Amino acid sequence: MHKRGSLRQKIVLPFFVLLAFVGMAGTLLITARATGATVAQFEGSLLRASLLSNDHLAVLEAERLAQLRAAIDTQGVAAAIAASDTPALTRLLAPLQANAFPDQLAIRVLNIKGQELLTLTPTGADTPESLGSQPAVISVLGGQSDPKGDKFVFTQREPSGLELYWIGPVHTDTNSLVGAVVLGESMTEVAGNIRDSRASDLVFYDQSGRVLLSSLPGVPQLSSDVLDELHANPVRLSQTLVGHPYEFLVADWKLRSSTIGYVAVAAKADPLQASIAQIRLLMVGVFAAAALMTLLFGSLLARRITRPVEELVASTTVVSAGDLSHRSKVATNDEIGLLAQSFNSMTANLEEKTQELEESYFASIETLARAIDARDPYTFGHSARVAAISMEIGEVMGLSAEDRKALRRSALLHDIGKIGVEDRILRKAGGLTDEEWDAMRQHPFIGYKMLSGLKFLRPSLAGVLHHHERWDGHGYPAGLREDAIVPYVRILSLADTLDAMTSDRPYRKGFPFERAIEEIRRIGGAQLDPRVVEAFLGRTTQISALLLDRTVPTRQTPDLAWLEKAA
Repeated sequence: MHKRGSLRQKIVLPFFVLLAFVGMAGTLLITARATGATVAQFEGSLLRASLLSNDHLAVLEAERLAQLRAAIDTQGVAAAIAASDTPALTRLLAPLQANAFPDQLAIRVLNIKGQELLTLTPTGADTPESLGSQPAVISVLGGQSDPKGDKFVFTQREPSGLELYWIGPVHTDTNSLVGAVVLGESMTEVAGNIRDSRASDLVFYDQSGRVLLSSLPGVPQLSSDVLDELHANPVRLSQTLVGHPYEFLVADWKLRSSTIGYVAVAAKADPLQASIAQIRLLMVGVFAAAALMTLLFGSLLARRITRPVEELVASTTVVSAGDLSHRSKVATNDEIGLLAQSFNSMTANLEEKTQELEESYFASIETLARAIDARDPYTFGHSARVAAISMEIGEVMGLSAEDRKALRRSALLHDIGKIGVEDRILRKAGGLTDEEWDAMRQHPFIGYKMLSGLKFLRPSLAGVLHHHERWDGHGYPAGLREDAIVPYVRILSLADTLDAMTSDRPYRKGFPFERAIEEIRRIGGAQLDPRVVEAFLGRTTQISALLLDRTVPTRQTPDLAWLEKAA
């Protein structure tokens, strides 16, 4: 992969160098021209937005102070506060809230002790927090005032969000202080009205630089350096938020002519960058045709040269993994095409030689297996018959070509492990002892170990190792059951069992074929897979013909104990 990448780089790199030189020269030429005018225009727009936002806050303050005076001067409010007459206060001030603009205005009335007598909040709003601990409230109820008057402004965090409050004292006709009226408006509402008029984002900070309210997510607090600069002039900041560049203009936030915090107008800098990019496109347009032709020609040339090489390398990877039937695509008539043809010829020869070698190996092993069958005249031809029976059943069950090949080979070799079993046990005329049965049961594992080193026989090894497994799990050597047994091995098990039933042994006579069919039916679902039994019953005529030359038509029913123990 590294070499293929290097080859493509050697072809395409000169074209990219040419393109980069042209693009860099054009960009440097126009960037200086673009930046000055565009940035100045953007900064002017940001400054106008900041001035208009502060004007809006000043108008807002005047409106709320007028509404506060109207509430305080409403006839009967002072007497109702003095008498703690909440129903009267509700009757007097509810119309003021109902007719107020905006309709989110809250009206709260406190007695001289700071206790809340009346709370009129917008519909659906949560119960607000107490105001008694606010310094502005304490000042008003204490009868204090400053050069700006006796009405104060403050912010407080409520369950519904940040609230901006104006508070003024309430006096009786005898000028006795009896309490205070508080008007509140959501800072979200305030910011929303400003944004509607300027389509800009706003951020409100307290005097320590912490963010109180922001229409943008993730805005950091103001640093100490910025706060120091704000004492003299507005400060411009550049920040990246939610993946977009923003420019901020931060200025004092003043109410009652005093700074209570800072307000920043923020605008996306994307339009600024877009304007610069648009000017750069003029340069791109001049050189677009040449750049496009350069890149297109380079890419096509690189692809034409490297793609056949990549396909050939991919083919070598497939073949080296063991798939000798794979052939590389010959796409060109040049040297690379000739190389692909040579590769295909080499692979075909290698596949042919490998198949010949496998067949030679298998023929030798099969000869050995037949010789093992011939050790006992009663089992002569057993493996060949098991293979023929298996193929008949496999055809009914629709096995794939690979599974049929594995089934046939495993059937021919399934008893090769008996080479490791002594003749005295194989040819014993009577029943076997427990120790002799243990020795006999080792032949699947012996055969598996003998053949496991041959890669081409690996698909068939399951049959050699597990042909004595039972559907109910009582077989050997692994005690596999049901679907844990490979499908083609279940076929081999039935074929092996059938030939054993119908073959003569020194200690008993073989079953007639009809009797064997009955026994196969009986042990289906226990020793054998019921589906394999069903497939066998669909081919009894053909299978009977395979066994006809040695099957005896009528015999005395033999003892079945040998079959159960052999399994």
